Amino acid sequence: MEGATPQQLLSLFDRSKGVTTDSRKCGPGLLYIALKGERFDGNAFAHEAISKGCTAAVVDDPTIEGAGIVQVADGLTALQLLAQAHRRRFKAPVFGLTGSNGKTTTKELIRAVLGQDMDVHATHGNLNNHIGVPLTLLSMPIDTEFALVEMGANHQGEIANLCKIAEPTHGMITNVGLAHLEGFGGVEGVKKGKQELFKWLAASEGTAIVHAADRDLMALSELDGLKVSPYGTTDHPPFAWRHGDQVDAPVLWTVDRGKTPGPWHLDTAGLNVQLHGAHQLDNIKAAIAVGTYFGTEPAKINAALLAFLPVDQRGETVETQRNVVIVDCYNANPSSVVSTLRAFAAGQHAQPLAILGDMKELGQHAAEGHQLVRDVARECGIECWVVGTDFAAHAPADRTFERMDGLRTALESNALAGRTVLLKGSRSMQMEDLVSVL
Repeated sequence: MEGATPQQLLSLFDRSKGVTTDSRKCGPGLLYIALKGERFDGNAFAHEAISKGCTAAVVDDPTIEGAGIVQVADGLTALQLLAQAHRRRFKAPVFGLTGSNGKTTTKELIRAVLGQDMDVHATHGNLNNHIGVPLTLLSMPIDTEFALVEMGANHQGEIANLCKIAEPTHGMITNVGLAHLEGFGGVEGVKKGKQELFKWLAASEGTAIVHAADRDLMALSELDGLKVSPYGTTDHPPFAWRHGDQVDAPVLWTVDRGKTPGPWHLDTAGLNVQLHGAHQLDNIKAAIAVGTYFGTEPAKINAALLAFLPVDQRGETVETQRNVVIVDCYNANPSSVVSTLRAFAAGQHAQPLAILGDMKELGQHAAEGHQLVRDVARECGIECWVVGTDFAAHAPADRTFERMDGLRTALESNALAGRTVLLKGSRSMQMEDLVSVL
């Protein structure tokens, strides 16, 4: 690499208070790394970063000179190599987590469980891409006891690249579903993309913790050199289940074969975990499995599960003056929406209503994906309103709106009351904005 080497950047990093790539967040003691995109060029803010007190500004524009300016061939590559060099100083496990659905909730559950015993540093929010993963690693101290790195992708090859940066020692795929089909080129492409994590672990003598009840995941884990720790069935504990048929029934779990609750349970009625639905039970199982694998005592796992609250906009319940609103608006794809609709229906809510927004990045699968979730809503007997051009074109429902402003006007002019409303849609739809009119 032309200009500063990764080791030279590491020396700059060690003398700083941290890294930022956002010129608006520059401040005393920070190291600024300029990145370029289609609509911005961070190099233009290099001198501003220095004036705000940054220890140095790393740029890839050779025309920029002056005190504190550090030249590299490519800013993004420099950021990634710096993060890799910093990660290589860790003595702790580095746990890579990916999947089509449930990554963030599973990550936060694992953080809560392992945090009972260890100093866990994990991905903040959704910093899980080619920029977010390096920033995640650079936010972790060298002496961290456990590094938990969420990895997102919408094309094949991206997880492999993130693994080169984070070099995970352990990992998990939450599931493989109908997400980012446009970029991955279909379900088989999604499987290949997610398997890149397992391939990295196989090549580096790492360990995959795999949900044994998921045939796709077990098939993806059949790689030479990969150490596999299966979980989630009575034959492969830890195993968790609901004590009853309701989506919010208490959770029981065991590390013994035969589905027998162990003595660590507070009572035989189970744990009143505030995560409802079959898909959330899978996330809970994953956290229990990681906790037991790394030696967390069952009583401490219980304490973490009991204290856990839904992650913001990922199934949180908001009680307004007129309605109960389940806000699940962080993202959406056919697999996650179907799971959420089935859990919503099983909840037997009073006057349920699902308001669904368009699901993005489905490409040629947009029509079938939107039709699928509309049909599942009908199958479940849920009144369903939809908003967005894809739903309007491919899968109109009980009420259909092409634009969000039309839906908002309808809700303002004829206010709903006494309803339990599910809001679900892709991030760009900003479905959470409807809470104020519900």
